[in-house]
Amino acid sequence: MAERKVRLEKSKVKQGIDECIFELALTGKDMKDLQRQPLINAQGHTYGSVEAYKGKATINLNLPRFVRWNNIQPYSLTESIRVEIIRNDCETQLKKIFGNNMNTQISKIEVNITQPVSGNATQSDVLNLLSHATMSHEFDNVKYIGRNKQDMDSLKEESHTVITRRPHYWIGKFYDKSEQIIKERIEHNQPVGDVPSDLLRVEIILVDRILTKLFGNKKTLSDVLTTKNLLEILREYKRIFCEELVDGAIKPYLNACKSKLVDSLKMTNKPVQTIAKHRELIPDVKVLAKALREYMHDEEKADNSARDAKRYAEQYDLPVDCITTIRDFKRACG
Repeated sequence: MAERKVRLEKSKVKQGIDECIFELALTGKDMKDLQRQPLINAQGHTYGSVEAYKGKATINLNLPRFVRWNNIQPYSLTESIRVEIIRNDCETQLKKIFGNNMNTQISKIEVNITQPVSGNATQSDVLNLLSHATMSHEFDNVKYIGRNKQDMDSLKEESHTVITRRPHYWIGKFYDKSEQIIKERIEHNQPVGDVPSDLLRVEIILVDRILTKLFGNKKTLSDVLTTKNLLEILREYKRIFCEELVDGAIKPYLNACKSKLVDSLKMTNKPVQTIAKHRELIPDVKVLAKALREYMHDEEKADNSARDAKRYAEQYDLPVDCITTIRDFKRACG
């Protein structure tokens, strides 16, 4: 059965491309190592690099850096009119190095949405939700944690980055973008006062079979970097995020958490005891509220679930607005 084409509302699309990586097989006189050298456009923006080793050249292109000095936001649909300029600039520079050998092949495309977390959510709490929801019995997620940025004396650890994957199709990299920007600026002795503190990046790296699905055998730099293909790349991001991550992983995980909390509530008849024993099953206070509502209904008790959940969230510092954040990222897919 043919895959249903995902509808994209262009006016609402916030995802965009960050980095594209191409590879080029070298032969004959071109088979010489080349130390990494930058690709710089006429405006002085360093937007990529090229290097070669043992007969293979690697070309890294950071599309947002072609049009501005940073990649805080990805290269978006509104900027797609300049994709031909990027392609021509890059090909001109590569021809100076490799001559007419331009049979580059795409190997990775990084696509992301970068925006603030919603309400009173923290990047760490949203990352915890994403980490648990995408766990697989086939492989472990990679999770980087660190000290609490707001209270360095606190013993509470924070999640900073989560990496998951569907092998041969895509890699998910979700991380605290604010922290990354601040670290980079400190390293370069640049001011950090204007960096928003609540940026989260949800990045999906397209590889192997997804690239073949999108481009078939037409995977050269000239083939890939077109306005039409940019649209298809953004459409594929929406499909993966909405269908594979939200519907396929996050919703089942949240439902499983709720069911286990209901079982515990029925065993203990004490919500505080359930929270103490199963705090890891509360990725968002909304899950606890739903569990309390079901428990109160089944036990024929007055439904005070919303009030009680709010009180427990404040009393025990439970995660809030994580589900709203996921919902807002889904809306941002267009």
